[in-house]
Amino acid sequence: MSSKENGVPVSQIETSADIRKAIFKLALPALAEFGLMMLVQMIDMIQVGVLGPWAIAATGLAVQPTMLVFSVFSALVVGTTALVARAAGAGDRDYACRVTRQSFVIVLIMGVIITAVGIPASGSIIRLMGANADTIAPATIYMQIIMAGTVFTIGNMVLAASLRGAGDMVTPMISNMVANVVNLFGNWVLINGMLGFPRWEVAGAAVATSLSRMIAFFITFHAVYRRDKFIHISLKDSYRLEPDILRKVLDIGIPAAVEQLIMRGGALLFTRLIAGFGTLMFAAHQIAINIDSLGLVPVMAFQMATTTLVGQGLGAQKPELSEEVTHQSTIISVNIMSLVGLFFFLFGKYVVGIFTKDAQVISMGAGALKILALAQPFTAVYFVLAGALRGAGDTKYTMYVSTIGVWGVRLLLGYILADLLGMALIGAWIAVAADMLVRMLLALRRFLSGHWKKQVLAMEECC
Repeated sequence: MSSKENGVPVSQIETSADIRKAIFKLALPALAEFGLMMLVQMIDMIQVGVLGPWAIAATGLAVQPTMLVFSVFSALVVGTTALVARAAGAGDRDYACRVTRQSFVIVLIMGVIITAVGIPASGSIIRLMGANADTIAPATIYMQIIMAGTVFTIGNMVLAASLRGAGDMVTPMISNMVANVVNLFGNWVLINGMLGFPRWEVAGAAVATSLSRMIAFFITFHAVYRRDKFIHISLKDSYRLEPDILRKVLDIGIPAAVEQLIMRGGALLFTRLIAGFGTLMFAAHQIAINIDSLGLVPVMAFQMATTTLVGQGLGAQKPELSEEVTHQSTIISVNIMSLVGLFFFLFGKYVVGIFTKDAQVISMGAGALKILALAQPFTAVYFVLAGALRGAGDTKYTMYVSTIGVWGVRLLLGYILADLLGMALIGAWIAVAADMLVRMLLALRRFLSGHWKKQVLAMEECC
């Protein structure tokens, strides 16, 4: 059984052309997967936006705290990917499967706990977000329904992370593509009350999302249950906790989880800041976020490919390969994201106009996209370098970088520009661009130091 099911085995990578081939072979399925996911999010917002700006604001208020909750599980996601990638690079299938089983069990236990706490707390959380009176009720219902599907959401996250670590980008792509089609159809039926179903509006969008995530989980679980996969788990396997494996997963993953908590916590406060400027401005903010998320799809795909190949390169004792992978991936990503930025700058207002016909919202959203356009090259470099550092297990440093960028730049500068100086949404997005520039410089400094290569010594016993 090859350790690289859909990629190029690291033993066969010798030239820069081989490296680019390996990067694209891993990135293209991820590109299709993430692209469809973000496109569905955009269509989801368009479908919800038909109800009015209040509906866009309500879903936006609910999304930030739920993302904060899900970020807790990024510890297992990042730790699982890194350890499975090392095991795949070394050809150790047994260890990769043991890591997967351990992470999966912990995720299921934690998911049940989070659901039990999150559903009754949803209303209080939405109020703390600074929701206006017209958005509290729909935002609360949306969040409660999303929290009800937590086990399926995070279960799919950790199994997909394990498959990606082994180089299988196709299975997660297929599961998410199917789920996204279900989500779109569910939105059409449940938001508007089609085909004899009741008109549930915002609640209908939440039900469609949770149902689609459940379907994605079962598709991914079926894939890892098959014996012809490098990653395989069975109900007959031992699920006794293995403290040594969990410790290794958490040693890598906890800094990544803290990083996500820092980022999501910062995003939540940032959202709280924008919400204070009123429903129309917050709607423009949410639209800009969704458009930007779609624009980030290419660099997210190359980040994922970089993380996998860097981990496998170090697992195969080829740090020079990991370094060249990062270099090639950075060049590709910067070129692509520069074109994305140009598109944002020239055509942003037309894209915003797809979501809403409100002239004020279109004007504010287009202005935000012009600022984001300038930050795309910085974003490309940072994403790839952060992916490389995580693949090497150097997650503490990326945690520090995110802390400085989100809290020291985005929130502080955003508050000064948006609130104190009265620049509102434009000031807030200037702070976002400054945040990405600072994070890029800090990540570049770390990568060039070569310190990340030393992480291989601390993890040699893993596989």
